Amino acid sequence: MLEWLKNLELEFVIIFALLAIVVISLIVLLIKAQRTLNLIGRRALILTEDLVTRDGKDVVDILVANSSYVNVEAAAIGLIYQKTLLPLKEENTIVLARDSFKLSLPLSELRSYVLGDGKKVKKIRIYVEDSLGRRSFRLAINSMIKLRKILKAEKKALKKEEKKQRFETGHYRFFERLGLIIALIFSPITKLFRSIKTGINRKLKRRELRLELKRKEQEHQAMLREIAEEERREEERSNQEKRLMEEKKKANIDARLAALKRKEEERKAQEELRKSEEELKNTEEEIKVAEAEAELHDEKNQVLDTEEKQEIIEEPTEKTEMSAEEIVDEVEEVKLDNTETKVENNTSKKKKTQTKSKSKEEIDNEENKKEEN
Repeated sequence: MLEWLKNLELEFVIIFALLAIVVISLIVLLIKAQRTLNLIGRRALILTEDLVTRDGKDVVDILVANSSYVNVEAAAIGLIYQKTLLPLKEENTIVLARDSFKLSLPLSELRSYVLGDGKKVKKIRIYVEDSLGRRSFRLAINSMIKLRKILKAEKKALKKEEKKQRFETGHYRFFERLGLIIALIFSPITKLFRSIKTGINRKLKRRELRLELKRKEQEHQAMLREIAEEERREEERSNQEKRLMEEKKKANIDARLAALKRKEEERKAQEELRKSEEELKNTEEEIKVAEAEAELHDEKNQVLDTEEKQEIIEEPTEKTEMSAEEIVDEVEEVKLDNTETKVENNTSKKKKTQTKSKSKEEIDNEENKKEEN
């Protein structure tokens, strides 16, 4: 077979491949067309069954859905149990296209309607029948499971009640009596094990209580430590703030003292400058007075020289001319008057400067006192 395929020419291979593609595409198209026809033309009803609890009661919801695009009339809705039809609704109901219809039934009514006094649950089916007599079926799985659980719980409760009545009346069964005898024989061992278990449980409980108390105590101690740590931090913070405030105050005081010292030094320097200026002025005035006296002395000498020369050269003229000594005396008097006026002026200036310096010193002292306060 493989050799025959290998011996085929390329043209036949292409033809077979195209034929296979055409066949596959036709099959796909037919499947899609059938689905669309079923959706449009087929009047099929779909059944779904749900178990819901409403107001503390179990309710079975049967949903009839119309998946086609044509309205369908449902003639009957019911149940099938052990090959018997149990109709729930036999009225004709129209289910619109792409719409649904719901039928609700309590589980207790379903049980009484289907099972009656039965204690076993077999297959329960839901059916819906259209106007043409076609039926759609679905298993009520949720309802069957719930009913089986209910019956099982009822059987257990009934067995417990019967056993309680037998133990009260003393009508035991064989295995029950055998169990009681075995329990009586091994009762010391069971009591021992029970006491051991209770003792161990009691010890474990006490240990748990101790551990719980220890844990709470540790938590309390940790909380106290945290509180103490917070208080310590707060105290450190307050102390640090106080220290900073004191340092700021000290810095302000030191700055004020430094400013006062600078002001005093400036004032002293100004006073020294004033004193030096006054001394310079006094020395200049003394120098001027000494120069004036030297000039007077020179003029006297010149006048004496001129008089001697005139005595030698010329004759004295008492009537017409004044004597040289009188002229010199007048010149000296004028110069002395000038020096006295200058000295008085200097003393008045000194007094004024002293009063001004005293007033400035008083003002500076008052300002220093205010700053210190």
